[in-house]
Amino acid sequence: MNALIHSETTPYSGPQLSPAQLQARQVRQALEQAWPALLDVPQTLNELAGLGRSHRVRARGRVLHEGFANKGSLWLLVRGKVSMGKRSEKGKWWQSHSLSAGQWLDLSSAWSGSLYPETAIATTAVLAHEFPATEVLRLSREEPVLLGALLASLSRFSCEAIAARQALTIKDFPVRLAEWLLVQLQQSDSADHLIISELKRDLAAQLGATPETLSRTLRQFQESGLIEMQHSEVWIPDVQRLRGFCKASVSR
Repeated sequence: MNALIHSETTPYSGPQLSPAQLQARQVRQALEQAWPALLDVPQTLNELAGLGRSHRVRARGRVLHEGFANKGSLWLLVRGKVSMGKRSEKGKWWQSHSLSAGQWLDLSSAWSGSLYPETAIATTAVLAHEFPATEVLRLSREEPVLLGALLASLSRFSCEAIAARQALTIKDFPVRLAEWLLVQLQQSDSADHLIISELKRDLAAQLGATPETLSRTLRQFQESGLIEMQHSEVWIPDVQRLRGFCKASVSR
């Protein structure tokens, strides 16, 4: 793996908790975000959180490297933000999507022994946890709730990948951008406010456009009252109207 990755041994300090307990708590919290159903089976959740090991990665370091073999690991983002994508032959970075704490970096390639399909670059300081797939499978056989969560995630990732490919061919860019804003809003803690943390070039690449087209479309959204924006902060005054814009544009 990349030289910037180090095994995590001393995460956040806290009263009366050992480093191992602190690490397990952070991993457990990320698992709760990724698979809320595990809250109903706390013993399995605790056992799962105790598997594997954590890694710290500095900002701009690689967490996963496209083309490298996955040696049987499932990767969960515990803390920080990551840009997923690939570099072109000329070295230009193309982001496919970004991830935050509580989301899976790679839940698929371990099962088939495949190479990592994308590179994961830390956009902030990151804590990622590596789970041994064989042990996760063992626990899944013992606990149907865990098996259901695992299969649901794999199914969702597959459906999202298909939908993303289809969107590039059948949906205009304003619709793709509006749908992306709605997804980000859903993942935020606010009913009408979100922060765009991606670099403009990365977000544009993810949505299949140029940075200039992204800027122009955001201005058009502001002028039409679909959004209000100041720097990286976005307010959506009428969420239903933005949803209606997506539906109306697709049905044309």
